[in-house]
Amino acid sequence: MATLTATAAEARSNFSRIATTVSETGQRVTVFKNSKPWVVIAPAANDDGDYIDLVRAGIIEGREQIAQGHGIEGTDSLRQAVSDLRKHHG
Repeated sequence: MATLTATAAEARSNFSRIATTVSETGQRVTVFKNSKPWVVIAPAANDDGDYIDLVRAGIIEGREQIAQGHGIEGTDSLRQAVSDLRKHHG
């Protein structure tokens, strides 16, 4: 199976198409920036459930805070949830 790659500009311009390919084939796409591997677009794994739940909770909390007139401070909760997950999962 060939390795799929894209430049950052290609990924930005074609993200929906790339995401669909990743989802349908299960293949990862390595995105390069300045000729160096930058990020990998990969399908969500079944064991990513905790991460996805925390992201959803952060998004919901952020939306609630925005609706209450607190501006974009809700993103702090999302950032903290992601940070906690990274510490937990290494």
